[in-house]
Amino acid sequence: VSVGLKLVNMTTQERTLTSLMQQAFQIKEEMVSSLHATQGSVLMEASARKLLENHIQTITHIVKQLSKDIQVLEAQIVQRDSVASGTTFAVQKLDHKNLTGIGDLRGRVARCDASIAKLSGDVKAGEQEISQLLKEMGEMRSGIELRLKDLELKSGCSGCSNLISKMSVCFRSD
Repeated sequence: VSVGLKLVNMTTQERTLTSLMQQAFQIKEEMVSSLHATQGSVLMEASARKLLENHIQTITHIVKQLSKDIQVLEAQIVQRDSVASGTTFAVQKLDHKNLTGIGDLRGRVARCDASIAKLSGDVKAGEQEISQLLKEMGEMRSGIELRLKDLELKSGCSGCSNLISKMSVCFRSD
């Protein structure tokens, strides 16, 4: 964009300079023809020289002004390029920082997913162990109750019934 602006400004300045140069050559030609036409006239010659000097001063002033304008435009272009370069560097730095942060977050998410999967497996294994233990306890309880009833029947002891009742209540409360 700044190069295009520079080209547009340079084109405008070149057109202005070309126009001024054409005017200068036209005036020069008029002066030369005027000098040839009035060679003998000292007054005309002095007037023509004065006009030529004024014209040269005007052209010199215009060229100096154009030179200053070009320097100002070049300084503006350098400043814009510097700002654009600084902005580009800042954006690249932010992009790098964001990419690093995203990579870190992806790593964290992957570790969390792995931890969740492991914990889920541990919970399922724990549930299976608890189910197995409850099943074994139920089988043991049934086995103990059967043995106590067998013992009561074989021994004929009525105190065993109280013991069986107390144990049943104890087993069920667990």
